[in-house]
Amino acid sequence: MYELKYRRQARNYLARLPLKIKSAIVNNLHELAANPDNPSLNIDVLKGREGFRLRVGQYRVIYTRQDDRLIIEVVKIRLRGDIYKR
Repeated sequence: MYELKYRRQARNYLARLPLKIKSAIVNNLHELAANPDNPSLNIDVLKGREGFRLRVGQYRVIYTRQDDRLIIEVVKIRLRGDIYKR
């Protein structure tokens, strides 16, 4: 099982979300930590930058995965229209 780590930006955004959305994102992240190659999760490799994208409804979670240390770092959580803006 992978360890989940959150960057401050992702943790703060997640804390402000409504409970229903927050629980859906957290549940998907725990499934991801248990099995990062789970075909039932909507995961894709990011184009143009390092990392992966997890889709949870209208929200997107950008994360990196370190297989040698079994760590998943959640970089950013945003609505789908705002996530890819730098």
